[in-house]
Amino acid sequence: MTPIQAIKDKVIVQPYAPEEKTEGGIIIPESAQKQLPQEYAKVLSVGEDVKGINEGDTVVYHAHRGGQTILHERNILKVIMTDEIYGIIKEQVAISKT
Repeated sequence: MTPIQAIKDKVIVQPYAPEEKTEGGIIIPESAQKQLPQEYAKVLSVGEDVKGINEGDTVVYHAHRGGQTILHERNILKVIMTDEIYGIIKEQVAISKT
């Protein structure tokens, strides 16, 4: 995909549906999941005024009020203002007790 650059306080993301599993390890398909009010996306580009969000981060935002949907080279992307982003999903690191 040709790079696309966000400007000012905007963030360009590629939405995705997180894989859901039951406690027994059964994967629940996206079509069977409840419609949640939030969406998850991978950050592709950040504008020059954006602080604390980096390319490659996974963010969560409101599914129905967050951003503007765009089509870029047959990929559905969203342009989101930073104040529409609820948070960044951080990878949890196991802490060993020694």
